[in-house]
Amino acid sequence: MEIKKYFFYSFVLTLFLFSCQNKNILKEIENDVLYLSDDKLEGRETGTKGEDLAAEYIVKRFDKIGLQTKVDTFEFNGNVEVNFICDISNLYPTKYSNSSEALNLSVVDVNFGIHAPSENYSDYKNVEVKDKAVLINTSSPDGIHPHSKYVQYHSIGSRIEEAKKRGVKCIIFFNKDKNAESLAKKFKKLKNTGLPVLFLNDSKDKVLNQKLTFSLQIKEQKLKGKNIIANINNNAIKTVIIGAHYDHIGWGKEGSRYIGEPAIHNGADDNASGVAALFQLAKILKKKKESYNYILVAFSGEEKGLLGSNAYLKEQNLNKANINCMINLDMIGRLDTSNTLQIFGTGTSPSWNNLIDSNNTDSYFNIKKSKSGIGPSDHTSFYLHDIPVLHFFTGAHDDYHKPQDDADKINYKGLEKIIYYIEKIVSDVAASEPLKFSKTNDENSKSVPKFSVTLGVVPDYLFEKHGMRIDGVSPNRPAYNAGIKKGDIIVGLGKHEIEDIYSYMKALSAFNKKDTTNATILRGKKELSVRIIF
Repeated sequence: MEIKKYFFYSFVLTLFLFSCQNKNILKEIENDVLYLSDDKLEGRETGTKGEDLAAEYIVKRFDKIGLQTKVDTFEFNGNVEVNFICDISNLYPTKYSNSSEALNLSVVDVNFGIHAPSENYSDYKNVEVKDKAVLINTSSPDGIHPHSKYVQYHSIGSRIEEAKKRGVKCIIFFNKDKNAESLAKKFKKLKNTGLPVLFLNDSKDKVLNQKLTFSLQIKEQKLKGKNIIANINNNAIKTVIIGAHYDHIGWGKEGSRYIGEPAIHNGADDNASGVAALFQLAKILKKKKESYNYILVAFSGEEKGLLGSNAYLKEQNLNKANINCMINLDMIGRLDTSNTLQIFGTGTSPSWNNLIDSNNTDSYFNIKKSKSGIGPSDHTSFYLHDIPVLHFFTGAHDDYHKPQDDADKINYKGLEKIIYYIEKIVSDVAASEPLKFSKTNDENSKSVPKFSVTLGVVPDYLFEKHGMRIDGVSPNRPAYNAGIKKGDIIVGLGKHEIEDIYSYMKALSAFNKKDTTNATILRGKKELSVRIIF
């Protein structure tokens, strides 16, 4: 009887201790998310004081876990400072400019600035432009539309290059065609062409028959971002990298889906959730003596174009052949009642499917897989270096890139379950043969086309049928104004067939601001055509 009592009380004590430990872990996760998504960090934008505060916190958390930690900085382009002095109003420099001065430059009207021998057409015929300023209309001889005979000459860059060949000293663009491009007065990045490129937001009579004099000083501001790198060195040959970006979009100047007054975008799910998971995985792996080394990286600059992960791969003295895989934790804090866990990169190694399925005990998670190694997060940088990757994600939601992505909306118990699930996969990786890398069938997407317009939608990145399914629509943007809804599938944009997200981006590159076109969408079983105004 006494023995039975002993075992009973021991069992109760074990349950009690496990329950306390569980509550402590949940509290740690919640505290990490609360701090990183606090207003005082002002949205953790890369290169700001908010990023600094987040970085300091992450270093302290890794240090507390007992890891060797270092901070690696990377440089990127910030705002551009412009000082332009000119006595002609409504004339301003553009992102194509460099610092320069002009004194009494003659201005020559060269119509559209197009030289098209294939069409037996040239705006430079019998016109002397050397050492002068040229005035260029951003339209074309037959307008701006996808069927123009001169479509290959429409780009601003090609017209600049044509003018430079002829020795011009300055280019002035203007626009009187609603479908043509008007160059922005504000810009954050320079495309230095070696001469001043200005835009006249007025009639061309403003500069014709005038002598142009100005002073232009442009200074590109260099900012620094910080990657936080923690190591678990088990003296192994192979290494597993686990990463989560900690930056967000600050006050929402870039990338926000919010319409309204400037507001702090705290990014609790995107991606304080991933960083909180990174700490817990670090604690678990620190206690184990695995046959792999682990590098845990909190990346910055993800929201500005995967800057931190690209810098890490470029600047670190890494033997990429010894990196077994990269696990990416980005937006894993919104597990809903469907228990859907989305996993990208399952096609980057033939071993992933078995590791994912065998560890999904009792099919707890409703797992949706995407084979592609390319997506809008840091795992892409590693995939493009032939490293197997997985990206864990609980899905898009209406608060994505809005101020409403706050800590009180995180499913902390769901996040904890995801952490333990990922840890099981990572442990199985350590007990298995090194992973083999596989390319996925999206190699053409390595070179993403450039486009100046968007519909204002969030794509469903896991949709693998024909077309591009919409997972969210931003208010007062072209898709919203056209009546496109969440769940619609875009299968056509103008003359372009939309097969997937990559053909969608390619189609967008054919349009400019103020263009109009038709979009073909599937809504349930109905095919609809809606008018898009960019």
